[in-house]
Amino acid sequence: MIQWKRTCFAMSAVAMFALAGQASPLSAQGLKDLVAANATATKVVGDCKFTEGPAFSPKGFLLFSDIPNSRIVRVETDGQSSNFLKPSGGANGLVFDGAGHLYACQGQARRVVKIAIQDGKIEPLCDSYDGKPLNSPNDLALDGHGGLYFTDPRYGADAKIEQSCMGVYYINASGKTTRVIDNLQRPNGILVSNDRKTLYVAEPNKRELWKYEITAPGQLSSGKPIFTGDEKLDGGGPDGMCLDQRGNLYATYNDVVVLNPEGGLIGRIPVPEHPANCTLGGPDGKTLFVTARTSLYSIPMTIAAAPLFASGPSPAPQVSRLNPFRGTARLTQDKKEPAKEGTKAVEIKAITLKLPANWKQEDPSNNLRLAQFKLPPAEGDKPVTELVISSFGGDGGGVDQNFKRWIDQFTGEGRKVKLTSGESKQGKYYVNDITGTYLQSSGGPFAGGKKTPMPGYRSLSVVLMVPDAGVYFLRLTGPEKTVNAAAESFRKSFDADATAEAAYEMK
Repeated sequence: MIQWKRTCFAMSAVAMFALAGQASPLSAQGLKDLVAANATATKVVGDCKFTEGPAFSPKGFLLFSDIPNSRIVRVETDGQSSNFLKPSGGANGLVFDGAGHLYACQGQARRVVKIAIQDGKIEPLCDSYDGKPLNSPNDLALDGHGGLYFTDPRYGADAKIEQSCMGVYYINASGKTTRVIDNLQRPNGILVSNDRKTLYVAEPNKRELWKYEITAPGQLSSGKPIFTGDEKLDGGGPDGMCLDQRGNLYATYNDVVVLNPEGGLIGRIPVPEHPANCTLGGPDGKTLFVTARTSLYSIPMTIAAAPLFASGPSPAPQVSRLNPFRGTARLTQDKKEPAKEGTKAVEIKAITLKLPANWKQEDPSNNLRLAQFKLPPAEGDKPVTELVISSFGGDGGGVDQNFKRWIDQFTGEGRKVKLTSGESKQGKYYVNDITGTYLQSSGGPFAGGKKTPMPGYRSLSVVLMVPDAGVYFLRLTGPEKTVNAAAESFRKSFDADATAEAAYEMK
């Protein structure tokens, strides 16, 4: 789910795009035309675990990944930070297109996804190849033809892979995936040149940067290394990389190594912590942002970022292996027990809900929802009342963890909570009935993470445990008057009986 809560902390005395003078001024022969005079690397965000994948949105904010905490962090131009997506599926590399859609490598979830700007809907682009799961997608680059390239290495103690290699893949504009490189040991960072004619791939096992001619979308020359980092000066790498508008490359080794398009060394930009990735952005595009271990740093430049490519691929018709519940619910008639007059039977994977016919079914607004319904408002109610059904496999984190999360979505003052449990024909269930002031996310995932207090709200949230089929979550949330009117129908929809429920206490 998308949450908005500040979890990394901006340095209070430092604005995002200002100089602080805490580090020594950057200086290197050949860099004077690229780095601003007397520039310093300024810490913008700290207290993270391992930062990666910075990307600057055309809407004017920065995102980066905090991988061990499984979150994508959003940073505003004043340095304020908040969670953009948590959990993030272990997101690593990120990239925006010109419209503001986000593309992400979810390394832990082992897939590449697109996150739409309009509603935050998460759609898998690729999670397998040749019938086998990907290794751990790491970094990605749009190609200017509606497609994208991504690398698929594997790191960590458990480096076992199902694929035949650690490869590089291409997803075309229609969502079809092909493997385009299979002879690198562990490809990592990846870039497409501004003229769309060259693919750059990092080979950190050998400290090499490789260059491939793009002969057609998804078709490459044999490739060759154009730069090898100095073992003592540069250590391991390169990791993540970025381009400026002239086509110069910024590759993260021990420092940020700056190269011309042919791999010639321009200079090295030091950073207080070991860098992992970088991007250019800011209001004028002339700030180098570097993710380095526990922090995000900014460095003022004199040259702007490379322009964003207009668009990326659309998902191919598929069902994600790692999210078997992707897709909309199907309206069917329950053959075992016909729907009563004025109701409709809705089959949603392993459960069937008998819902009032005037509860309007809508397309799920994000990839975590199996189905959603809009309820007719009670007289005088204007805000939307919504029923959402979801399922995440396993136990979904457990009853108590979900109950606590739902309770925290209401302010403490005036909040009333009633917890019960019962048995229905479809399985054992637990009900969290909350009334009070609901903290509603405002404006969608790209709007800034604000919460709007909504007094007089009620939420009926259910954990339904279906034998041999997993756990389902049913949430009815909206103005109290409308939810009160719908409460009995909601319980009847999954064969629950409020009079037979017992009180439940969280452990």
